Amino acid sequence: MARVGQTGLVLLFPSDPLNPRRADPHFADEYAAARELERATALIDHDLAAGGDPAGAVARVRAAEDAVYRGWMLRS
Repeated sequence: MARVGQTGLVLLFPSDPLNPRRADPHFADEYAAARELERATALIDHDLAAGGDPAGAVARVRAAEDAVYRGWMLRS
């Protein structure tokens, strides 16, 4: 779930496929660093996004002015 940060920017990270409440282990350090710096963060379901359901992948993300995705490559 997103944390309120100092800007309207939210950093999106893929969730762990086996535990959707945790960051994917490949990006866990970056996710933890962003949270430690009190940046707005959110976890998304990469499988839903890559499988053609981007709305479902970000359904739990709060609205933000801008978002940056840091994770596995997705098709446009």
